[in-house]
Amino acid sequence: MISYRKLAMRVLGHSPVSAVKTARRSTAKRAAALALTAALVVGMTLPAFAQDWYIEDGDISISAGENGNNVTQGSTTKENDTDTVIKSKDSSTASSNTVTIDADEGKTVNVTLDNVTINVDEGYKYGYDSNAYKTAVSVTGSGNTNIELNGNNTLTSGYGHAGLEHNKTDDSGTLTIQDEKNDDGSAKGSASDTTGSLTATGGYHSAGIGGSDGHDGQATITGGEITATGGNGAAGIGGGAGDTDAVGGDGDVTISGGTITATGGSLGAGIGGGAYGNGTVTVTDGDITAKATGRYGAGIGGGYGAIPKDTLIGGNGTVTISGGTITEASGGYMAAGIGSGFQGLGTVTIEGDAVIKNAQGGEAGAGIGSGTSGDSNILIRGNAIIENAESKTGGAGIGSGQGFYYEDDDGLLVIDSTVGNVTIEGNAKIENAKSGYGGSGIGGGAIGIGNVIIRGNAQIGNATGGEEGAGIGGGALGTGDVTIEGNVSIENAQGGAGAAGIGGGAETQPDTEDTRNKVSIKSTEAGSPNITATGGGVLNDENYPLAGAAAIGSGSVADGATEVKSDITIEGKVTINATSGGDVAIGDSTNGETQFSGLQVGTTITRRNAKGDDVSQPGDVVREQAPTETEGAEAPSTGSVEVERPVTVEGLYVTNVLGKQITHTCTQNGTTLTIRANGIVASAHLTLGMVRTLKAQGVKTLVFTTLLSRSTTVSVDALLAAEPDAPDETAVVWTHTGPRAALTIDGADHSDLLK
Repeated sequence: MISYRKLAMRVLGHSPVSAVKTARRSTAKRAAALALTAALVVGMTLPAFAQDWYIEDGDISISAGENGNNVTQGSTTKENDTDTVIKSKDSSTASSNTVTIDADEGKTVNVTLDNVTINVDEGYKYGYDSNAYKTAVSVTGSGNTNIELNGNNTLTSGYGHAGLEHNKTDDSGTLTIQDEKNDDGSAKGSASDTTGSLTATGGYHSAGIGGSDGHDGQATITGGEITATGGNGAAGIGGGAGDTDAVGGDGDVTISGGTITATGGSLGAGIGGGAYGNGTVTVTDGDITAKATGRYGAGIGGGYGAIPKDTLIGGNGTVTISGGTITEASGGYMAAGIGSGFQGLGTVTIEGDAVIKNAQGGEAGAGIGSGTSGDSNILIRGNAIIENAESKTGGAGIGSGQGFYYEDDDGLLVIDSTVGNVTIEGNAKIENAKSGYGGSGIGGGAIGIGNVIIRGNAQIGNATGGEEGAGIGGGALGTGDVTIEGNVSIENAQGGAGAAGIGGGAETQPDTEDTRNKVSIKSTEAGSPNITATGGGVLNDENYPLAGAAAIGSGSVADGATEVKSDITIEGKVTINATSGGDVAIGDSTNGETQFSGLQVGTTITRRNAKGDDVSQPGDVVREQAPTETEGAEAPSTGSVEVERPVTVEGLYVTNVLGKQITHTCTQNGTTLTIRANGIVASAHLTLGMVRTLKAQGVKTLVFTTLLSRSTTVSVDALLAAEPDAPDETAVVWTHTGPRAALTIDGADHSDLLK
């Protein structure tokens, strides 16, 4: 067999020489070769092959080549590097060297950060000139840059610069941060997948990721574990600080994956705009926590908005969330959790399968919507779920931030109301929307008008107004224009003291045709609404006491003021349980209870005042009257109707899935008693003694009706015959879980009795 050495020599056209002949000259030749190699390497351009670049060896500059990247570090330049990986030799020790990436128009630079640690923060060493300070990683150019994350990477920039900087201009490309491969370069898709991370911290007036001082910022994030912290005046991810000349501050951020934690500096959003900046944020997937610190910036959306010359600069938040989970979005003082910063317009769309676990507005800012002195346009649809949207005080849970009032030069009071425009439709579900003092649960903030549309199959759990704010409608000093239609369920619309459950906030005046509360409730082909509303109770304020308010209609006003009236329309088939905080359940104190006629068969409206008295009106309960034997023999039923009377069954109660008691109603039509509860999962609790009493009163059939379930019935005789010798205290539990129903007697299953 020929040796590898001999084969090599033959290929090169040489014959091998013996070691004896070459021994004397090998050392000299080796030294000469090394010297020649060293001379050639200095300043040479290397051919293309994969190479690791260590940040400790000097600043790194990267640009797009013909078939890869052109990389320069010190005096070495490598062209068409097809796999540019930047590393730290010791990631526990930060380097003060930097990375600059420049992608030309029409080209793309791909770079991997692999356990890189860079810290170029020098405090205020060179004064307040941002040009004197360095950027950890800077991305520029009209082309696009993709940064892959391997391991744990930390970037900290100096004064006036973003941690990972990408200033958006009219012709700039896009920055995309991704984690598409495992740290070893293998494809993802197994239990052993790794997650790359990036921690980016901006200097003064600069974003963690995005814009530097005086600049707009852009970033797209598709994966990885990202932690970004903005400096004072800047967003965590998005815009740097702008100025009153409308230069800089805007943030353009798209997130389609990853686990994101973003914290804005004072005046900046967690994700979105910096000071004097607007935030445009699109989320399709990922798990996001975004917080504003200090004042005026939204958790997700706009930064601080100002009006230095009668024109708003910044503050607007345009946010679209169609997927993923917002674990927390909390706004700063006077800013929304999701939406606008101080004085900005909050335009928010939440749709698809998006889940908002907690949207927390700062003082005077909405949970979802706008900050103080800002209007909002909010659309929640699809299968979106809002678990909690809350204002600390003054703003709506979902809607507008707080308005304000002042005295003009003539000493007259001028009210500058905000407007919360909210539409909830499709299969959207709101579990909890709540305000602190003055704001509505859904609608207007304090000194705010609430224009609310709820339709389709939307479900509202709790909509709770703060003191003087409606559950759904206007905030304090604000009217409500509320439309509810279709297969809508509202389990609890609770007004704050002096405010309506659905309708107007407290102390709304004066009463004119244009300023009245308007409430419209009607059924559609999609189904019929099922609503429970409770008016706010008495406000025991020593100086400005307020009476309790209507469940549906107007809030109350102080003595001597004229309460704004309510125009209330109810059409079709509805189920409403209205409990007043005062004397009037549905209406206003001027006109009293509003009566309705022509409602469809199946309608049940139950009214009670604050004392628990039944204040129902003629036409509130409409049931089809079964024909008598004579009528049945003579002609088909004409669908005549009768008024079904509400009754009380002593000791009967209904619980929800958590075992807590919820509101229910009982009505009797002839020998049939119907129990109704406004819940998807609900259990009616009786005893055999109650059933025996009902039988003695002439009741032959029991009916249980809940949300999403057909009504189920049971014969009183069959129920008693199932356990004829059981004592009166024997428990009977009748449960509906969505469309499923079950009946137990003393714990034993008797669901076969249900029809």
